[in-house]
Formats: sequence, structure tokens, C-alpha cells
Amino acid sequence: MKDNILRGKILDLLKRVYPDGIEQKTFYSVLFQYHKPDEIRASLEYLIDTGFISLNERPHPVFEQEKVQWYKLSPTGVNLLEGNIKEDPGILIQRG
Repeated sequence: MKDNILRGKILDLLKRVYPDGIEQKTFYSVLFQYHKPDEIRASLEYLIDTGFISLNERPHPVFEQEKVQWYKLSPTGVNLLEGNIKEDPGILIQRG
């Protein structure tokens, strides 16, 4: 159940910054206070695999040989949060 709650938190966080998304290091720093990195990583992989979020790489603005990874809510994720599609049993969405 703990993973279901974390997945819902992740989607909610990404909805707040939609359509921009969040850079990976910033994303982890927001959730790291309450969740272990392995838990965060596993929940992110689940949400990517189910198509609710996407992971994109962009060139680093200063270091040319480095990439910056961004998490972004997908249109399917938006529809899930808005109740337009069937709920996923692996995600607990706080409504209200």
C-alpha cells in the first residue's frame, strides 16, 4: 500500500508543474525527505512502464557531454488524475 501512496504523490507532484515536468535531481530532493531512493525509483519505473509519466533526456545547459533527465506527466496520467479513465489498482489518488 505504501508504494500505491507514493505513486499517487508522484503523479500529484507532476500535475502541479504540468506541462513542464521536473528535473531528476530536484524531483528526488523533494521526495527524499519521506521516501528511500529505491522506493522512489521503483515507483517511477512503474509509472513510466504504465505510461502515466515519461522520462526525457535533454542536453545539460552548461556541461555539453552531460544529459539532464526530466520526468513529465503524460496525457494518460492527466486523464487518470482527472478521473477520465479507469483507475489503476497500483496507484492511490487522493481526491478532494
